[in-house]
Amino acid sequence: MSLSVGKLLSVRYWLFWAGFLGSWLLFVDVVRAADDREAWLASEQRDHPLVGQLWSYAEQDFVDPANLLAGLELGSWLFIGEQHDHPDHQRLALYWLKALQKSDRLGWLALEMASRSQQPLLDRHLGAQAVAPEDLQWQDRGWPWTRYDDLVQAGLTGSAGVIAADLDREAQMQAYQEGAPRPAISDQQAKALDELIDQGHCGLLPEERLPSMRQVQLARDQAMAEALSQAVGHQGIHLLITGSVHSRQDLGVARWLPGEVKVTSVLLQAVDEERQEPQAYQPEGIDSLPAFDYIFFTPALPPVDYCEELRRSLEG
Repeated sequence: MSLSVGKLLSVRYWLFWAGFLGSWLLFVDVVRAADDREAWLASEQRDHPLVGQLWSYAEQDFVDPANLLAGLELGSWLFIGEQHDHPDHQRLALYWLKALQKSDRLGWLALEMASRSQQPLLDRHLGAQAVAPEDLQWQDRGWPWTRYDDLVQAGLTGSAGVIAADLDREAQMQAYQEGAPRPAISDQQAKALDELIDQGHCGLLPEERLPSMRQVQLARDQAMAEALSQAVGHQGIHLLITGSVHSRQDLGVARWLPGEVKVTSVLLQAVDEERQEPQAYQPEGIDSLPAFDYIFFTPALPPVDYCEELRRSLEG
């Protein structure tokens, strides 16, 4: 279908494509980090062949990250599964947000790092140019403000709204004691969550505690899915910034969303020396669903023995 001269010259038409081109160029800046070792904040494995590349589960091939953003449907969600202590992951999430904002397609921003009780504070400061962590009762101990301040500030000034997606601590404790509102969708989901919780705690938790810990995970995923309903009817592209398990298509928040809600899930994955091929990083999905849609590879942080730290804290 040909476009009329009047439409081609319309301000709205050209502003849209100027913004779209701007978002493409902004995201290209992220990808260029793969060719510039010093552009990454993490210091380990910068020369790894996967760093800076985006792997597609469906195509089993590398794809252009700019095409991912361009292909997202209005009204859909982009789930970004980060490593919470990895500075490149927070920076990439910020680039994603700014790219969508510059193309005038940014919808809501949802954060695992903010809990339900903080929602009125986020609403009150929507549009504010400068927000301090105490304004939001930010939980710095679990989510250091220095990691997330730029993302939160950008969301407050550039998105339709910032959603406090997670449960408060009291509600999580209630789920541990009484169970999640809804049980696991399948035995496979329950088993996979138990295994991941066990691995995440280095096998140090008593086995009998795993079902209760699973209830907390289920309750949090269900609460996040409910929180995302605030975006229904808004024709932007919405972002959820969360951890890797919550962002999974087969195990996490997406399983509790209505079927008509479109989700694209991207895992931000630090590389390691032993795994040189992208397939080696693909978790096996359950219930005939992929774990993620894409994996974006980043350098790694210096090794830390989290299991030893956990062991000491449990013994203390």
